[in-house]
Amino acid sequence: MAEEHFDVLTKSGEKTGVSKPRHVSEIHRDGDYHRAVHVWIFVESTQELLLQLRSDDKDSWPGQWDISSAGHISAGDPSLISAQRELEEELGVKLPKDAFEKIFVFLQECVTNNGKFINNEFNDVYLVTILHPIPLEAFTLQKEEVSAVKYIPYEEYRSLLAKEDPAYVPYDVNGDYGKLFEIIRQRYIFSHWFFLSYFLFFVWHIHCYAKGCI
Repeated sequence: MAEEHFDVLTKSGEKTGVSKPRHVSEIHRDGDYHRAVHVWIFVESTQELLLQLRSDDKDSWPGQWDISSAGHISAGDPSLISAQRELEEELGVKLPKDAFEKIFVFLQECVTNNGKFINNEFNDVYLVTILHPIPLEAFTLQKEEVSAVKYIPYEEYRSLLAKEDPAYVPYDVNGDYGKLFEIIRQRYIFSHWFFLSYFLFFVWHIHCYAKGCI
């Protein structure tokens, strides 16, 4: 089986024509720009996001709560195929291509582990919306990557990130990553209350009509 490689990018996200092997983590050692995917599972009926607990053996942010699923894009692979693959490998969830919606691209530039892990990563952020929660016991976790999963109300999660809670991998919700929460709020939460208000008004109107008050 051929060894997995990652494409090295320029700071503007263009391919350089160079790729590096995965196993020695040269990409993060050298601070090369590269690509990855973030996949978020959002439950519409409960307004929750699914989080995974990163394995204690991870070389970055071990033992912290993070994205539903994430991973690097292998050299030459399409972003969407990588998103599908990572979700299936890490959580045992296999979904068709049309379940994944690419909502934005996020450039993460940070240094951790006393300078040993340099992350310059263009992340294609995908949203997978489901109506009802998948039971936690139905997930098949990749133990090398994931220790546990849980659901959390999306507003509570946003608040924890804003407070920089150390139990959670940091994301700047007041910066580019705030787009995730704004998209959820506008698309699902606002529309939910709008239609609920409209329905209640309709019920009130029918009730008053029946009582002869209008």
